[in-house]
Amino acid sequence: MNGATADFVAGTARAIARCPAFAVVEGEPGSGRTRLLDELTRRETEDSALVRVRCARRRRPVPLGPVLEALSADLRRWSTVAPLLSPLAGVLRSFLPELTQVLPEVPADTTGRHLVFRALRELLTAHDRTVLLVDDADEADEETQDLLRFLADHPSPRLAVVATTTIRAHRPVAGESWWPPRSGVTARLTLAPLEPDEVVSLAGSRELGELVHRRTGGVRGAVHAVLEAPGAPVPRAWADALAARFAKAEPGCAAIAEAAVVFGRPAGSAELAAVSGLASDAVDDALLSALDEGFLRDLGRGRYAARSPLAAEVILSAVSGPRRCRLHGRVARFLSGSREPDAPKIAQHHRAAGELAEWVRWTSEAVDRAVAEGKPDEASRLLETALGEEGLSRADRENFAVRLSRGTAYELIKEPTVRLLRTAVREWPMSKTARGEIRINLGRVLINQAGQIDAGRSEIQLAVADLSDHRALLARGLVTLALPHLGAIPVEENLRWLDQAERASHGLRDVELLAAVTANRMSSRMQVADPGVWQDVGTLPDSPRSADVRRQVSRTYINLADAAAWNGYYPVARSYLATARRLIQDEHQPYLEALAAGTDLRLDVVMGLWAGVDTEARELVARVGEDSSLAAEPLLALGWYHFGRGRRAAALRDFDAAFGLSAGSVPLQASSFAGRAAVRLAAKDLPGARRLVEYGLENVRRKNNWVWAAELLPLAVRILLGEHETEAAEAWLAEYQEGIIGRDAPLAHAADLFCQGLLARPRPAEAAELFSRSARSYQALPRPYAAAGAEELAGECYAELGEHERVLGALTHAETTYRALDSLVDAQRCRRALAAHDPDVPRRGRRGYGKALSPRELEVVVLAAQNLTNREIAERLFLSARTVEVHLGRALCKLDLPSRAVLSEELLRDRIAASKTA
Repeated sequence: MNGATADFVAGTARAIARCPAFAVVEGEPGSGRTRLLDELTRRETEDSALVRVRCARRRRPVPLGPVLEALSADLRRWSTVAPLLSPLAGVLRSFLPELTQVLPEVPADTTGRHLVFRALRELLTAHDRTVLLVDDADEADEETQDLLRFLADHPSPRLAVVATTTIRAHRPVAGESWWPPRSGVTARLTLAPLEPDEVVSLAGSRELGELVHRRTGGVRGAVHAVLEAPGAPVPRAWADALAARFAKAEPGCAAIAEAAVVFGRPAGSAELAAVSGLASDAVDDALLSALDEGFLRDLGRGRYAARSPLAAEVILSAVSGPRRCRLHGRVARFLSGSREPDAPKIAQHHRAAGELAEWVRWTSEAVDRAVAEGKPDEASRLLETALGEEGLSRADRENFAVRLSRGTAYELIKEPTVRLLRTAVREWPMSKTARGEIRINLGRVLINQAGQIDAGRSEIQLAVADLSDHRALLARGLVTLALPHLGAIPVEENLRWLDQAERASHGLRDVELLAAVTANRMSSRMQVADPGVWQDVGTLPDSPRSADVRRQVSRTYINLADAAAWNGYYPVARSYLATARRLIQDEHQPYLEALAAGTDLRLDVVMGLWAGVDTEARELVARVGEDSSLAAEPLLALGWYHFGRGRRAAALRDFDAAFGLSAGSVPLQASSFAGRAAVRLAAKDLPGARRLVEYGLENVRRKNNWVWAAELLPLAVRILLGEHETEAAEAWLAEYQEGIIGRDAPLAHAADLFCQGLLARPRPAEAAELFSRSARSYQALPRPYAAAGAEELAGECYAELGEHERVLGALTHAETTYRALDSLVDAQRCRRALAAHDPDVPRRGRRGYGKALSPRELEVVVLAAQNLTNREIAERLFLSARTVEVHLGRALCKLDLPSRAVLSEELLRDRIAASKTA
């Protein structure tokens, strides 16, 4: 027993511990009343005479039959009390012939049922303590119920009675007996359904417990049956008992229960009357009977439903096939007449009724509504379910398959959908046009979401022959191949596909198609950093009326944001994403939302906004699926985030995962190569890092779009210089510089300056200037982590030149940036370098200041709190502005302040006081 059941048994035992006692235990059918009496039987057998009475409804009941049967079951029980019986007990001889040797002679006057009741009471109280357990007393015949009422009205100090009964929804009317007794009851207990936590305790696991509770409604008997038959879909014995009870139910009761379980959702009496076919004046009684039998439950406000999903399964299986079909048809017709028809439900009922034409019609209606409401995933689910049904005609199957393929443009597609579409184009008979359109849409999914560029291109190329007379469909396929980031083919080939798409769409009036072609032309130009693209972006419509065009324009802005981010226009990319989201803010567009979220995460990482990256990236991976190519971008963002935090193992794991999913995107692959190489370079594995950058640069070289090498090339130059291959490094840089000439890509040009600085290291003055320019370029993007790296190298060059103030300025700025990013490994490295060059480091014999402010630092920070600029402070203290920057940065670090923007005189006083107290 679980805690709840054990407590109830113990409570019932306490209720009958002292005689006289008459306890009534109420519960709905299946609530575990019999199980309760079984437990009481085990408890009471040793100390008491126990009589177990089992009642049942019979067509021709035998008066007092259950009681007499129980009394005659154990002769030895009564032989010991024979001497104690009075002549009154002799009236039972004709009722209990088995007890002839126990009972006294028949008295002279044996007439009158009252004498029989008195005699039965005397027999039951002959022992010192007798416990009478009556199961289902409400099902007993009239005489048995009258006997129990008599025992309640005439209690005995030797007798305890426990009678179980079903909770009834109605009260007796004139002519019916009242049960339970109106008087004499000493305890009334209710076996309520188990709460979810009680089922969890019984199941031993929350997941299983909550599942069982939902399935059984907490009804105790059903809960125990399910848990005791863990492998069975439906517990056999429990189901058989419920089915037997249902078979014996009155016709009206059965009809209303059948209607409710076929309805499949809460329904009112009018709905149930319409489906069951019952007359309106018979519905109330039928409902009350169904509630009494435990088939239904009252939800309040005139709504009724099956008692539990498990009960619904059993009742539905008991309904004959032809009747079940008729009931489903009635439900479908009833629902279709409502003000707002639930098309998916109506379609399901028509399908269950075998009415295929109506099922197809309402499924199409449901799909149309899902699309109109911006729920593409719901539309696809409906279509996939329909395509799995047998009996679908060729025309309907073709129509549904085409519609499913169209819906893949803006939702997240799972592998089963891809398999279904592949099966459709390869195995199902259909027209050439339908097959070609499905191939086009399948190819788009394989390219955009599965990362299977070659397979997607093959599908689209196969479609070309089938669509020679359908220019609009042909153009849709060709435009998919046009974006330069896709595949290993050169950019020029992508642009040739785009030219073909524009020729195919020439003269057409399909505004959504024209928007798609325009979108890809604009996105292509942004991806290759064409300086003239900005004028074209301004021509995009602000708020198109057509939902299809709005989605295309939104996709355009997302593609532009992605390309602008790779080029280094980070705030511009943010603004494009905001515009894209505004255009689809009233729709559910999971594919577009996932694309935008991935670019957002990448921007967060490069711009140093690391606070929520870990959580948001993992949530996005979970949303799109860890095997989807859409997971590559959040995994890449996670990799760079972990790398910046000094977690190399986690970074390498994420970079590897991103690389495995990014086969369809050259810039993503290039960044993945860069991340993997950066981890190996940090571990001093120069050969391993070199192999990775060579692979990555070869991909970029093959694609012929060098702006995507902005993360790779600085690593490549560093690695080659580390292996003393200066000429090879110079050759790589020269090729890179030639590739970005005339390209509007600030990130690529910042990387160029950085690489020039690396090659100029033998000339520290020149190198320092190049690193400083690179740092300013990175910071302008902004890309703070890269800017700090360039500042750090500039500081090293200044150290070689002996320019201490500039050393301190560069290293302090780098350290402050690293610390703000919580990149502690890098910050500590800069701190050690500062300690070697800090002019304030005390000479031998002088004390240091530790975490306390030095006098000069205090002077500087006090003036800064008064809103003086660095130049004004420098003039007042006769210092250079660079030295002021050094002192101020160190002071802010000691006071644990992120920047001077938050500095005020009041805050400064509080922080200084706190540091002195500490």
